Amino acid sequence: MAAFFGIEERNAQGFIDKSIVCLPHSPDGKLDLHSVVSAIKNEDIVFIKHCTPRASLQIKAVGVVRSDYPNESGPEVCLPVEWVWQGEKVLENFDEILSLCGNALYEEHNIMVQREIINLLPERYQLSQQG
Repeated sequence: MAAFFGIEERNAQGFIDKSIVCLPHSPDGKLDLHSVVSAIKNEDIVFIKHCTPRASLQIKAVGVVRSDYPNESGPEVCLPVEWVWQGEKVLENFDEILSLCGNALYEEHNIMVQREIINLLPERYQLSQQG
């Protein structure tokens, strides 16, 4: 199963137009290549979001990573992404506080959020319902 990675909207400018997702930089300007970022692989799901920790999560775009190998161009390290959904899906009434809400990039473990994102994917990415 694919992993899900949330990207804060303010850190995602140009990603959709360029069909990429770029790895975030730490406050000192260096690439933030911690274990979460290095775990992004081909066919993982990435989504651009905006949220408030105690209220709601807005999903702005959903994409599928197209390669394990980043493109290095200047100071940026970026992975190719096929952005397959754009819009605004608001999720409310979470059982938990969205503690990672303000992080530039994080792995999403909330099963309710994952299910909503899967439902936004085009049919070709949906899991078969046959068992």
